[in-house]
Amino acid sequence: MKRHLLIDITWYLAVFLLIQTGVYIAGSLLCKALSLPQSATLTVAASTLSSLLTIVVFAWRKWASVRGGITGGTLLLAMLWAALLALGCTHPMTWLLETCHLEMPAALQQQFTAIMQHDLGYVCIGLLVPIAEELVFRGAILRRLLEAMGHGKRWIAIAVTALLFGIVHGNMAQGVNATVIGLLLGWMYVRTGSLLPCMAFHWTNNTIAYLAFRLMPGASDMSLNDLYGGDSRRVGLAILFSLMIAVGAAYQIHAITAHKGTADHGKSAS
Repeated sequence: MKRHLLIDITWYLAVFLLIQTGVYIAGSLLCKALSLPQSATLTVAASTLSSLLTIVVFAWRKWASVRGGITGGTLLLAMLWAALLALGCTHPMTWLLETCHLEMPAALQQQFTAIMQHDLGYVCIGLLVPIAEELVFRGAILRRLLEAMGHGKRWIAIAVTALLFGIVHGNMAQGVNATVIGLLLGWMYVRTGSLLPCMAFHWTNNTIAYLAFRLMPGASDMSLNDLYGGDSRRVGLAILFSLMIAVGAAYQIHAITAHKGTADHGKSAS
């Protein structure tokens, strides 16, 4: 069982990384062959194509399924609270990264900026990436770990998935953020038995980043202290208010999945 589990997890990760890197390499080689410059359009196109291929492959092979778990009004409520949970996590996570003095590498930041500035950047960052990554990490990897390890070791499965989610981002800043967020996403998947609340959280998180960049172009270079005019009291209150939103949203997700209609994962989770 353990051997088969390791093979499955390794295979899911290998396919995901192969698609991600393969598309970028193929695009770069094509541009070189045609003497075309490495443009923002190429970056967006490569990211969009890699996400689409990931979605198609994982859905086609039935390694992950969006369906299952809670349904109807309960599912819609869970998605709403998941979105609010993501909103509440924004300031605390920013504070954590700033406190740890973690920043994205310059080259990666430049690539990220190019996607954000592009007219079609939101299609990639806001829509496709959340779907693709949730299919891989919660829909395939976490689902497989939960099947193999059982209810009693669900938090080990969640933690392992979160760590893998952080590691594949390839840098400390995104890695720490993705690991912490991955714990929340894993908990939501176990509670609800559905990928849709996880996708709602991921979509909200990425949408906030996109809107902040587009509406406040200098925000990416600003600290929370700068954002609030150097007033540490206002920063503290903003973080506290955000945490209240996050805790309240998490409590609501816990509450609405505590009844008999909850999916198998959610019924036994705590």
